Amino acid sequence: MRSPVDVEARDPRKKNSPLAGPVEDEATVMLDTAVRVCVWNGREFGDGEVVAAGDARYECSFGQWVRQA
Repeated sequence: MRSPVDVEARDPRKKNSPLAGPVEDEATVMLDTAVRVCVWNGREFGDGEVVAAGDARYECSFGQWVRQA
């Protein structure tokens, strides 16, 4: 796994992908129509990339940022 990319706190004036809560094991995802890019303050990240904003870590998962425990 790659190291998280350090980023600034989310800026509501810039483009950002939505934040999602933890994904349950039995969640259903439509993979064929899913977006595989996340945006943080206007910067694009690929599916599976992790960013660090302060003490929080978020993983890009199908167009949404999922906070890591």
